[in-house]
Amino acid sequence: MAAKPPTKAQKARWVRLREYGCLICRAHSPSIHHLFTGAGGRKDHDKVAPLCHNHHQGKKDGLHEIGRKAFAARFMSEQEMQEKAEIIAPYF
Repeated sequence: MAAKPPTKAQKARWVRLREYGCLICRAHSPSIHHLFTGAGGRKDHDKVAPLCHNHHQGKKDGLHEIGRKAFAARFMSEQEMQEKAEIIAPYF
């Protein structure tokens, strides 16, 4: 079964998170990364983090390219990203 589409409230939160910029480098116009999904896992639209292309899918530093463990060692874990996103979302 496919994941449900995000609600209006979830989409509004994503807009606020994008206004902050990438959680790693604060680059503008980040995409939304779904946290804790695993390979082919269900997407929880409340557990997301804004990441620029380089930190999301980039060959050198992208979470999807280097893997969760390497990304966590180099930058921050998905748990840390979720915690940071929860802190900043109300302010942007």
